[in-house]
Amino acid sequence: MITRNDLAWSKIKSSESFMLLFSTSVGFYLLSRKNNLIIELHNKIGEIPFLLISLVTAVVFCLWLIPYSTDLMTNSAAGLTEKFLGEKQRTLVINSTTNLPELFLMFISLGLGRLGGVATPLGSNFANIYLMFAVAPIIVIIKWLLSGKMSRITDFINLLKKEKKLVIWHLTISFTMFMFSSFGCWSITGIFPFVTMPENTFIRTDYLLLIGGVICLVGVGIYFVFEQKLKKNRPEIFEDIEDADFDASWIKFGSGTVGVILSCYLLNLFFMAFTQLYEPLLKSFFGTAIFAYLHYFIGSFISSLPETTVAVENYERLTSSDLNTALASASVSNMSNLAIAFLGSILASLFILFGLVSEL
Repeated sequence: MITRNDLAWSKIKSSESFMLLFSTSVGFYLLSRKNNLIIELHNKIGEIPFLLISLVTAVVFCLWLIPYSTDLMTNSAAGLTEKFLGEKQRTLVINSTTNLPELFLMFISLGLGRLGGVATPLGSNFANIYLMFAVAPIIVIIKWLLSGKMSRITDFINLLKKEKKLVIWHLTISFTMFMFSSFGCWSITGIFPFVTMPENTFIRTDYLLLIGGVICLVGVGIYFVFEQKLKKNRPEIFEDIEDADFDASWIKFGSGTVGVILSCYLLNLFFMAFTQLYEPLLKSFFGTAIFAYLHYFIGSFISSLPETTVAVENYERLTSSDLNTALASASVSNMSNLAIAFLGSILASLFILFGLVSEL
């Protein structure tokens, strides 16, 4: 179960509310502009200052704006779910809500006339594996080492040994979802993970887009079949979850959602700007699919950080139920990403049909 960050779960401080309101105002101003202001900024201030600003922006996005907005949104979603649907649905809702940055990055990319944003949810299936199964446990162990809690490291290792089958289940499901996402990504965008896209590759047709969507949908179906078996065999790990004081607030859910949407819009602007400004350099790594690969590797990494927070907080609790929630930050999120990509394939087909999307 996710534990709320002190900032997100406590009363929103006035300074934080002002920052969110200010970000909203700036975002809507940017939305009203036809040209990419990121490129205009580069042309005005020069190369080095622009790169420094880009670095600072990336740090703010990674460490504050997207995690805080998503945390606020997830907290409210969990509270609303508990209020209207019951606590048994909270694990699914928590891990699915943390996937909304992927959804918004994809939607906004399509709205800007670019297909490559669909690579974010599909790339997140790769990011979730190394973040949840490697980075998050390492963070937890380092925190215990620095605080001198050596016994908790031993307890953590013993818990993993005790729940070996559960860990293997989540690993298997996560890698299975990743395989579906890899083939879905090739069918929808034309890119295959870690393979440079050749010059003569064109934007996908409706036929291939829909095939990619079906591949993703099959992956979702397989997940639910195996999840039902897990719930039947281990119902206690979905019920004996530590209670947390979730806030069933539509206002906070809306505020967090606005913050995530604006962050995703700005990220898309940065990706479009970097695609144009640094094409010769990036082309040597990604071929012609620069924008799509920026989404696949960087967009997916940034949008997967909220799940990493969920995983770290739940690993620290050292119970089987919370271990299941931590591991589900990869498996459930990977399934949710396939569902997002399926939706993206449908929308992309319609957008291409009506001439609204013309570039990868």
